[in-house]
Amino acid sequence: MHILNLQSGTPFQMGKGKNWRVVHPDMGSTQLTLNHGFHAPGQEFTQHYHDASEDAIVVLEGGGAIRQGSVYTPIAAGDVIFVPAGEIHGTVNTTEEMARLISFQAPPDMALYRGERDTPNEIPTPQPGHRSNVQVINMAQSGPVFGKTSAPCSVEHRSVVSPQKGSVHLSLDWIRLSIGEEFTHEPRETEAIYVLTAGSAAVQTPSERRTLHSHDVIFLAPKDTVTLRHTGDAPTTLIHCWAV
Repeated sequence: MHILNLQSGTPFQMGKGKNWRVVHPDMGSTQLTLNHGFHAPGQEFTQHYHDASEDAIVVLEGGGAIRQGSVYTPIAAGDVIFVPAGEIHGTVNTTEEMARLISFQAPPDMALYRGERDTPNEIPTPQPGHRSNVQVINMAQSGPVFGKTSAPCSVEHRSVVSPQKGSVHLSLDWIRLSIGEEFTHEPRETEAIYVLTAGSAAVQTPSERRTLHSHDVIFLAPKDTVTLRHTGDAPTTLIHCWAV
């Protein structure tokens, strides 16, 4: 298990914003990556596609649009953009405020980090008649995971991206903890990532206990386990993504 922060990533070039890889093969992952982008008004994450990888792009702050050729679909804080393999996509900050996004990818596409997807002079274009399979989903309004959301005093747990909804390589849930609530990540055979997006949580592992805050990241290797417990006065929200 690694405890990281969105600010601790390694920079990579893609468009004119600032982008970092936080979880990636060079630090030990093999199935899943996490990237962090911070884009000023007007800046674009260059349109591109992945031959075999799926993306789940989360808008943490600000907004803008997901761009596919000449088509712009609005996105806002709290949204996830699910991008199947082969779909042309980019993001543009069309607002007057800074935009902060993170993206999960499975399997990793190392061409992104080598700069091979950053081709602003040769932007790929969707073919005429193509029906996009890209989805824009509000996390907090997604369907609940039953058995984890029943009252009283249970973790609010919502399924955003999953194989049941069309994904092949990754799943993503949105989780909210209130006072006194906790949950344990049960060991699985694939890698997983948690990102705290608001509030704080105490993390208990077999060897240590520490408190994490907004923008902290937990990377779990297969068969790792961890318990997270709400701390503080405000609700704690997390994004949980794992390879399937």
